[in-house]
Amino acid sequence: MKKYILIAFILGLLIFSTVNAQTNIDSNKSHEKRNLEQNPANFTHTILAEECTATWCPNCPIAAEALYNVYSSGDYPFYYVSLVNDMNPIAKKRNRDYSFGLFKIYGFPTIYFDGGDTNVVGHGGTVEATENEYRFQIEQEGQRAPKQPITMESTVEWEGNAKLTVTITIENEGNLPYFGKLRSYVTEIESRWIDKSGKPYHYSLLDYAVNKFVLLVPGKQKTISGTFDGNEKHGNQTFEDISQDNIMVISSIFDWIPHYRLGYQSDDFTQRYFARFADQTTAVTLI
Repeated sequence: MKKYILIAFILGLLIFSTVNAQTNIDSNKSHEKRNLEQNPANFTHTILAEECTATWCPNCPIAAEALYNVYSSGDYPFYYVSLVNDMNPIAKKRNRDYSFGLFKIYGFPTIYFDGGDTNVVGHGGTVEATENEYRFQIEQEGQRAPKQPITMESTVEWEGNAKLTVTITIENEGNLPYFGKLRSYVTEIESRWIDKSGKPYHYSLLDYAVNKFVLLVPGKQKTISGTFDGNEKHGNQTFEDISQDNIMVISSIFDWIPHYRLGYQSDDFTQRYFARFADQTTAVTLI
């Protein structure tokens, strides 16, 4: 019986979600550097990237450096989170969320933009080429219309002793109700985890302060708070040594509807996953 329910669920997703084949930019392709045609001031929302990576991965340092360069440039309304798969089971679970446990995880690095609307597997051969690829994806996502126009603001308060409280205020400025998943990623700005090249990751996920579904009524604000306590267990580890000046909390809201995606494709493999679009993102530090 459970088998038939699962099959019906999958068929429902395939029928009612947008099926859109995405050919990922692999290590043999890149976008030439060019003047920006999309004005970041006209972006419909702030973009989120999730970097699925591992400390043993030889191809990941180029991706990590390229992402950090794009963010540090300040050219876009854009944040990213490093999901260090082999060091944090919570990050590993987030990586597997994209497959619903149904499909194979292709490999590292994989960068999901805005909850997987598009993704990039591998790198462009050099840091500069990879950075250009990521800029292209960010510019494209910046023109995507969210399910409903959402505004978000966040604050964070350091409680001392490795504990913090984050508060997110969300408003649905559209005409229809919005149902989605709110995630507040507690990240280390300079990570305790080191990539294959010997450099620290940036904005690596420790755990969530908020990770829940929310319903937003049109024209109304909702305020949601959550806490993170480094002394508690987060997966299989604690983070009682976090530093107040090394924390950024990145909050995103994802539309609940899954969209079936085809990602990286080769002669031997086709990446399949489900995207839930990130429709707004905000971030705050403790300094």
